Amino acid sequence: MEPCEIWIEQCEATRQIEAEFGTQNALDYLIGEKFLSFLEAAENDAEFRAEVLAFVAEIKTIFETWQLAAYLEAARQSDPFDPSLYDDEDEDIDPEFVEDERQDELRRSANDLLLVEQARGWLLEEQDG
Repeated sequence: MEPCEIWIEQCEATRQIEAEFGTQNALDYLIGEKFLSFLEAAENDAEFRAEVLAFVAEIKTIFETWQLAAYLEAARQSDPFDPSLYDDEDEDIDPEFVEDERQDELRRSANDLLLVEQARGWLLEEQDG
């Protein structure tokens, strides 16, 4: 499937989601899942990169700027890593494993933060023209 077919299909699905389940669910689907994943793919794929501007333009026909801004304030925010989830008394839990999990969570959070900031730049930036 071509990148343009992907985002067109996702935007059509978003309109149905919004009509049936509300704006928050539509934002979660299109921005929180699909658009951020699209931006991630665009980092390494020129075909996706070439479609970002058109995808952004279509997103802006679905949602108001204030809706996008409010959504992006909390998009992909997660709770801090909680080492207490790993029982200290369990002899099978390796402290190195817990540290690896903590570092993985930090990497995921940092990646999510960067993606959300990219999305903010694309979706909230005023286009000259």
